[in-house]
This record gives sequence, structure tokens and C-alpha cells, in this order.
Amino acid sequence: MTTAGPSVVACPRCGRPNGTHRSACLFCGQPLELPGQESRVLPSLRDASDIEPGYNVIFLPGSPLASTAIAEVSAAGRLTAEQAERLLSAPAPVPVARAATARDAVLLAQRLAQSGLRTLILADAQLAPLQPPRRARALTLAGDHLEIFGSESAAPLRLAWQEVSLIVFGALRFRQVLARESSGRRAKPEREELITADEEVAVIDLFGPSLATHARIRADGFDYSCLGPGRSLLAAENHALLGDRLLAARPAATVVNQDFRALSPALEPVWGLTKTSSRQPFKRAGIGKVAMEKTEYVDNDSQFTRFARSLFLTLRPA
Repeated sequence: MTTAGPSVVACPRCGRPNGTHRSACLFCGQPLELPGQESRVLPSLRDASDIEPGYNVIFLPGSPLASTAIAEVSAAGRLTAEQAERLLSAPAPVPVARAATARDAVLLAQRLAQSGLRTLILADAQLAPLQPPRRARALTLAGDHLEIFGSESAAPLRLAWQEVSLIVFGALRFRQVLARESSGRRAKPEREELITADEEVAVIDLFGPSLATHARIRADGFDYSCLGPGRSLLAAENHALLGDRLLAARPAATVVNQDFRALSPALEPVWGLTKTSSRQPFKRAGIGKVAMEKTEYVDNDSQFTRFARSLFLTLRPA
């Protein structure tokens, strides 16, 4: 007859009981030692909207998965089965969870390994999603190198073609919503969206031998003189033409990824969109009723930055 293990464990710091599915004490945060229980632990995760630093568990596709893989990612990553399946079906490395601590990330990676999932842990400090890459304003395509120009005061970034390690194609999406919210003593709160503006900007991220050489070419605000007489009057057409030129000139060893547009919705449960808002003062909207106008901003800039840099650190480790 097999005796079941204990369902609770005492915290070594405060002595309070915790369930064996926890990786840290619920009361004081002390990491719990659970020998032999790693497969049952549910690591502490960062919510997709949480701006606190975390540790990203990146799934590396390519190996056969066990039949339990989707259920395991769903349970450990707090995802729906559909969300887990979309991530595990991705052709490129993608995050399956964002853990609160390095220990939580290790526990999660160990648990997923039992279902045949190969993973890599990348800290937010490595991805630095809030530190934008160098903004390219113009470039020259000459001989065996290219020069990327940013602001007028900064020296251009010069890269030999053989140093271009990764090219990532993507799109930045921006949404701005002007909404009016009203409330009163007896009336239910109401919300009315007055104006909604959506914008999408195609981007190309280039990487040299290190993250310090990460540069971003946006379709807007870029000088396409490098295309010569073949350039168009439309920025979108020029951006596509520039992408073709870069692909044609790249070395055979350069990694190219064009998956972001299709993968972006699948990334949102782990790497959420950036949301900010600004409010106007309250105004009277009738007897016993007040209204306030609020402008909301949503974008996927940090999501794309995480994706591009995780590809660099995964596919082209320094």
C-alpha cells in the first residue's frame, strides 16, 4: 500500500502551513523546499499586464511533444488549452509563461521538460522591453557593409554584411480611443467611445553581433534614398522594397524571421499589450450626474521588442 505524501509543508521562516503546489510561502514569500514535489508545484507567474520584472520561459520548437504537453502548459502557465496549443504550434521560439522569480522559472522549465518541451529562460533584464532599439532614419547599402543613421548628432552604426546575424519583420499596432464615462447616484455607470483611431506601421529589426547593435527601421519617418531611382512615392511600397534588398544582400548565415504578424495574438496571454491612459477633469452631465473624458492608448511596441530580442538570444546566442 502506497502512502500519500503530505498535502502541506511548513514555511522554514514563519512556520505557517502552505500547500505543496506552492513554490513560495503565501504569507512571507520565503521559497519553500519541496524535494520530490517539483512536478506538482505551480510557480508564481507575472500577469501579462504586470510591469514588474520577471523571467520568461521560452519554448523551443522542433522536438516531438508528449500527449500531455498542451495540458501541462495550460496548467503550469495558467492558460486555456486553446492558448497553450497555439503557442506550442508556433514555428518560432515563443514564451509559454513569465515567472515571478528565477527559481519559479527553473521549476516551470523542469516541469515542462517531463512532457518533452525544450525551453530556455530569459530574464526581462536581458530583453529590456522598455528600452527601445536604435531608431534608423536612413542607411547606405554599399559594398560589403551597411551604415545605419539615427539622429543627426549620433554616429552611424556601421556593420559588415557578415555581421548581420538576424533580420526580423513585423508590425507595430497603435490604438487610441477617446471615451466618455459618466456616473450618477442612481444611474449605472455608462461608457461611450467617441473616437477610435487605429494605425499599423511595418518595421524591420536588424541585429549585428550583439544586442547593442539592435536597430529598427519603421516604414514611417525613414529616408529611402538608399533605394535610388527605383523608389516609390509611397512609404509602404518603399519599405517592402527595402526589405527585399536586405534579404537579397544578406549572408547565407543570417537568420530571417517573418512570423510576428501571425504570432502576435498568441503572445498576448504572456506578453501583453502596453496600455496607458490620460483623464480630463470631471464635468457635469445633468442633474446628479458627472462625466469624464479619457484617452486610452494601446500598442504592441514592447511585445515586438521582446519577440525580436528573444529570437536573437535564442537563435544567435552571444
